[in-house]
Amino acid sequence: MFKLCHLFASHPNRMLSRSLFLVTLSSIGLLSGLAPDLSGHFGRVAFSNAAYAQDFSDGDLAKFARAAFAIEIERRNIEQKISSMTGGNVPQVGCDRPGNLAKLPDNVRDVFVDFCKFSKQTIQSNDLTVGQFNAIKNNYNSNPAVKKRVDSELRRIGGS
Repeated sequence: MFKLCHLFASHPNRMLSRSLFLVTLSSIGLLSGLAPDLSGHFGRVAFSNAAYAQDFSDGDLAKFARAAFAIEIERRNIEQKISSMTGGNVPQVGCDRPGNLAKLPDNVRDVFVDFCKFSKQTIQSNDLTVGQFNAIKNNYNSNPAVKKRVDSELRRIGGS
């Protein structure tokens, strides 16, 4: 299981390389759509299709990076938990498709619903709407300038 305390509790030179490793993994997760749009293996966090302006402030991108970072850490923990509950079979479901949740065993559904709630609360606690978060995520995946700005913030977060 991925643990932050283990990641940062080591030799100072390793701490930097592990921080960069974490940032890289988070960036890969964002780029591949694993966080917050988690359709790769686990599901998706998409609550709204509202359109927002394509020009994002540095503050909004920093909020997005903080939220995405926290969601990705939780997603990995939840994915591992569900994997152990299902014998390695992690269903592909999404927060935006509640009908698919009904097909899951109660214990798995409860864990996934809690993850969806966590994701939404994390986004909102970072002063973004889910629509804004999804708009930035979509731009991260398609706009190299936005990707560069978010990756810079992720490196800053990962180094702290």
